[in-house]
Amino acid sequence: MSKIVPVDTIANRIKIAMKERDLRAVDIVERTGIPKGSMSQYITGYVEPKTDKLYRIAEALSVDPVWLMGLDVPMEKML
Repeated sequence: MSKIVPVDTIANRIKIAMKERDLRAVDIVERTGIPKGSMSQYITGYVEPKTDKLYRIAEALSVDPVWLMGLDVPMEKML
């Protein structure tokens, strides 16, 4: 059985989506309720968000959570 390996980091994907959506960290904090310090750690890659937070961030950025995890899927959410 092959292992699924991310092609990118969550931190980098958050930054890419924020840039594409013209959003700042404070915008994501406001949309998700995630504390500013935690969001900063996610963006810098110091800490990876737990699943519940990752889904909240993906929703705030309007991206597919699987893409946010760094896997090779389209960025846009599938309906």
